[in-house]
Amino acid sequence: MLRVASVLVLLAVPFPAFADRADADACAQKLSGLALQTYQASVVRAERGQTLRQAIGAHLRPLVEASKISEDEAHSSGFKAAMCVRLVHKK
Repeated sequence: MLRVASVLVLLAVPFPAFADRADADACAQKLSGLALQTYQASVVRAERGQTLRQAIGAHLRPLVEASKISEDEAHSSGFKAAMCVRLVHKK
């Protein structure tokens, strides 16, 4: 859980709200499995103004707490998804 929290803290930086969903979706085409699920669950939250930490954490945290995925899986998938979700707010 500590690793998940540390990645999510790094992703907590708010981005300007210049949405570019097409770039984010194009990036997400390279994702699979849990990273893709995380992207799909998080991108709408990010568009609504949540930070990456809030958007990604809302999907992954319950899975880790329920022991459905490991912290390492959450860390890896969360990072990959966040690299695409962040494009929703690029300048």
